[in-house]
Amino acid sequence: MTNNPTTQLSPDGYFTRAAKQPSGMAGRARIISFDLARGFTVLIMPSIHVCMFYSTIPVQQSLLGDILGFIAEGPGAQLFMLLMGVFFALQLKPLSTAAGGGRQKKWFSQMTSPVFKRALLLFIAAYALNILKFIIPLGLGLLPENLLMELQLKNDFTSVTFFLLIGDILHFAAIAYIILFILTRTRYYPYISLALAIAILFFSPYIWDVKTNIAFVDQLLNLFNGHPPQTFFPVFPWLVYPLIGLTLGYLLKQVNNNYLLKKTGISGIGIMIISFCFPDTSHLTTDYLPFYRTEPADTLFHVGFVLVWLSIFHWLSKKIPPNHLFRLITFCSKNITSIYIIQWILICWCMAFTGYLQLNMTQTICWMTGITSITLLLTHALKKSTPGSRLTTHDSSQNSELKTPN
Repeated sequence: MTNNPTTQLSPDGYFTRAAKQPSGMAGRARIISFDLARGFTVLIMPSIHVCMFYSTIPVQQSLLGDILGFIAEGPGAQLFMLLMGVFFALQLKPLSTAAGGGRQKKWFSQMTSPVFKRALLLFIAAYALNILKFIIPLGLGLLPENLLMELQLKNDFTSVTFFLLIGDILHFAAIAYIILFILTRTRYYPYISLALAIAILFFSPYIWDVKTNIAFVDQLLNLFNGHPPQTFFPVFPWLVYPLIGLTLGYLLKQVNNNYLLKKTGISGIGIMIISFCFPDTSHLTTDYLPFYRTEPADTLFHVGFVLVWLSIFHWLSKKIPPNHLFRLITFCSKNITSIYIIQWILICWCMAFTGYLQLNMTQTICWMTGITSITLLLTHALKKSTPGSRLTTHDSSQNSELKTPN
């Protein structure tokens, strides 16, 4: 694990109402496997970010750092974004009802206003989190000097604009949410989304950092083709994952789930092998954090890895009976947004005590344990104290809180 942040895990939310399956398999089993796949990473997420921001370089390059880096860059944000597309597809009316308008047209007309309202709320939440994570600690003098020096910023309010306009996963989720909704207005969205994902996969590097020299327009473009430290999850190429998920979600409604998820794992292995045959395109980018703007081969590899990861957790959900660990992981999945927000605020504010890249192995483990425990306790307390005040991006039949539609 390097001294540069590798991933800020996504606050993709948990969609709990699955469409009925022609395969006869209950939707609940599928959701359990998705919950376990996502929740496992969510449980480790605070530790990943503690290591990224608190630990010395030797700790980040140790076995512990390598394991955390693998979890962050493998079944991390890519998995969450792919599941965004899956769950978006699962809540659609069957395509067969779309002919002549029908029930699907009525559903779309009813959903248009809520979709754009929820996308707006995601944007508001994104900028509010930037204020809570960075601007308030900056104003209080809590951000370490070496962090500001690495970002080439001053420890005063001249840095406010930079921190406020950082593009993070919530910004991406809001944009992707609208794009997925527009795509699903077409009858052939599973095929269109797959074709669009392939196009974005190959052409993203050619539109990175394209500018108009118009400040306002270029700031918006940053969310689509920017790079760290200003934008961490640009639409290109990250939109590939929810688009693939949209097609996978459609297939989950058409094919026996056990059969499909087994084939998903096999397909994922094949996709990873194919990715190694791609020509080298590293000359197209000079990013010092290439994880956030991956070349076509790397993006394809991540798609394949996520498909294998889902297949593994589907197998685990069938072989291992419910237990306390599974319940904890499921809790993390269902409360991912609260966990995401709380742990980031704690980590950024606590840098006043830990410093930036200063902790040894023992100190790192202690802070990992502490931040994770406090985050889970605060999440549990928040859930208990505000059971009826959840901001959601989908209607759901089970308890779930502020979520992006993963």
